Amino acid sequence: MFKKAIIKIKPLLLDLLKKIEQLEQTMSFQQRISVKKTKIIKLPEKLLSFIFIAVLFISIFIKILWFEKHFSFILILLRLLSLVVLLYLINEIIFQQIKPTIFKIVANFKDESKKNFVIFWTVVILNIVIVLLYTMNNLSFYLLPNVGIVILVGLLLSVLYGIVFVLLNVFIISFFYYTGDGRIYLYILFYFLSSLYALGLAEKIYSRKDIFKAIIKSVVFNFIFSFLIEILISNNVADIFNIKFSYKLLFKDDIHILGLLVNNFLSGFLSFSILSIFLPPFETIYQKITNIKLVELSDFSSPLLKRLMSEAPGTYHHSIIVSTLSENVASKLGQNSLLCKVASLYHDIGKLIKPEYFIENQSFLRGPDIDINPSLAALIIINHVKEGVKLAHEHKLDKEIIDIIEQHHGNSVIYGLYDKTLELNFNKDLIRYPGPKPQSKEAAIIMICDSCEAACRSIKDPDAQKIKQAVESVINTKFIDGQFDETPLTLRDLYIISNIVTQMLISLYHLRIRQK
Repeated sequence: MFKKAIIKIKPLLLDLLKKIEQLEQTMSFQQRISVKKTKIIKLPEKLLSFIFIAVLFISIFIKILWFEKHFSFILILLRLLSLVVLLYLINEIIFQQIKPTIFKIVANFKDESKKNFVIFWTVVILNIVIVLLYTMNNLSFYLLPNVGIVILVGLLLSVLYGIVFVLLNVFIISFFYYTGDGRIYLYILFYFLSSLYALGLAEKIYSRKDIFKAIIKSVVFNFIFSFLIEILISNNVADIFNIKFSYKLLFKDDIHILGLLVNNFLSGFLSFSILSIFLPPFETIYQKITNIKLVELSDFSSPLLKRLMSEAPGTYHHSIIVSTLSENVASKLGQNSLLCKVASLYHDIGKLIKPEYFIENQSFLRGPDIDINPSLAALIIINHVKEGVKLAHEHKLDKEIIDIIEQHHGNSVIYGLYDKTLELNFNKDLIRYPGPKPQSKEAAIIMICDSCEAACRSIKDPDAQKIKQAVESVINTKFIDGQFDETPLTLRDLYIISNIVTQMLISLYHLRIRQK
């Protein structure tokens, strides 16, 4: 009986063993894949984390031993334990919480990101060199030109980069200036708040004169703030008002009201000097366009705009309208409205080569009859993009503006000619712009505003309903044609753009919705 039972169960047991074997093979294969993935992906992250902690730990440990030889053993252990916990928390925040974002940015590292990365770390290194020179010469903390450095970052990059720069440099400053006393904590607070104040002023700088005003405001703010700090940490408040005239005013050990005034004034002077020396080379070398440069380009006395005004008045008028539309749209979407405004003024400068061939100029200039030759018309119309890029390079316009000139038509079809060539079996590719498609929200906004203004200008007996339909038709056509595929525009953005452009064009043409 027992043997018969075993014989009957044996096939079932064999099947079960085979399944277990297959499952083990599958699991081992998955483990091998996960091991490979760990080797490829996890190792660099752990290595970066280890290097980060090791460098910080070793540097701060050496600093503790170097500057605090007289501390008791227990106190040193307590500080080291606090340091380990702090480093662990920093590691968790940087490498665990925001790690996916960091590696996503690194994986999708575009040219502009690389450029910003290089600028950011160049300024960080510049700041470290300045701080080292100060500490080596025992110069006062209040003499640091942090205002100029922070404004430089704010102008060249953005407020977000500026905040990251300030947070990073709080650690750098505290490391180099720390000497074991409690003053450093208030110094850090001073550096942090004065830098954020300067960063807020950087957003309002639109001319070279504004830089000087921002520096003066920062000097006043820093003097008041530093004075309050010294009152808080001073053992003898009377010493602050004990004015001494000597060369030691610039050094750490001689802090009083006159010293604070001199230090903050010289800090402002050094900040202004840093901005004057480094801002133009950074703008030129890295092709970064600042608000200052954009305002200078928007001046109607610039050579290209003067030519556009006299040689192609219709195009000039069209550019002004597109500029107004795009500036308002960009402002609502939180994009660079000043860039949109200026780029719109220059987006059609290529029409200066043959202005009479473009319909908006034919009421001012004597234009040829291009209806009989669609091939020639297409060639001239398409060519205005290439000519615009060429003119922009000749006049040394910035890369952001040149990119918008090149992208403001994408690779769309010239629909005005397309309707006329349907009966001629004309090759559609011959009346298509060469591209590329818009790569930024600003370029896409200008594309929409440009096309909508042109479409509404051609409406006979325009009213509010016709303008609304024309704007929606333009946006839908561009969307279906894939012109926004390479931009981060969302459907909600397109809806907002449609509403704003429609309302503005209705107002522009002094139209009102008819009451029933």
